[in-house]
Amino acid sequence: QSHGKTACVLFGGRSYMPAGERTTETWNSVVDCPPQVFLFDLEFGCSSAHTLPELSDGQSFHLALAREDCVYFIGGHSLTSDCRPPRLFRLRVELLQGAPLLSCETLDTGISISSAIINRTGPTHRYIILGGYQS
Repeated sequence: QSHGKTACVLFGGRSYMPAGERTTETWNSVVDCPPQVFLFDLEFGCSSAHTLPELSDGQSFHLALAREDCVYFIGGHSLTSDCRPPRLFRLRVELLQGAPLLSCETLDTGISISSAIINRTGPTHRYIILGGYQS
């Protein structure tokens, strides 16, 4: 939520290799989706794609946590490097009149984890991470 508006944020994931790049051996191979952030405005039914320099690699199986006008991306797995780097990004989304403004900051306190879930443990900003794989 930002400036009284609400949007859905989509980042990361995997998809099948594009049909033009598939061979018999790689027919069911998957690739990381491009490192773009998609915003969906459910009230007006429109969307937009954003590329940010801090998000240079595709990733999947990360944790995401939304708090006010920020979304935090924690951990994840990258197919290109086959690793789970200790990442923590803070994506700030300002839903301004006309066009959204996105900024991203890399924070130093990331953890190397993937395929976990996160849940808030109370009314304060305390969370617990359950399960997952760690490097």
